[in-house]
Amino acid sequence: MELDGIGATQVESLNNFFINIKNTKIVNNLIKELNIKDYSFKNSNGKFSNKRLMFTGGFQNMSRSEAKSIAENNGGKVLGSVSKKLDILIVGDSKPTKKKIDQARELDIKIISEKEWNKILNS
Repeated sequence: MELDGIGATQVESLNNFFINIKNTKIVNNLIKELNIKDYSFKNSNGKFSNKRLMFTGGFQNMSRSEAKSIAENNGGKVLGSVSKKLDILIVGDSKPTKKKIDQARELDIKIISEKEWNKILNS
């Protein structure tokens, strides 16, 4: 539940998956075959260095996952919920969540539009 983007439904689904002994055996066999290494890349000189961002709504020129990846590759951290920790809420033109926008305003969080987001990326 502490991971960004993971909620109660996903946790329950994962729990149900791993309760099944057959699934656990398959995963353990797969782990034996893999060579997993920690991946860590942080661009400390990026446009969003040390900024915590969140996206709401759909974007014209990119998917939300692409936008998140761009933010992270530019030193930002993408959060899954509005809180005092959030620095910038980026609002897509298509069906943004009004509740998130209202929460950001209440917490005096910087809100930028999709157009402003694109200007930052292209500068």
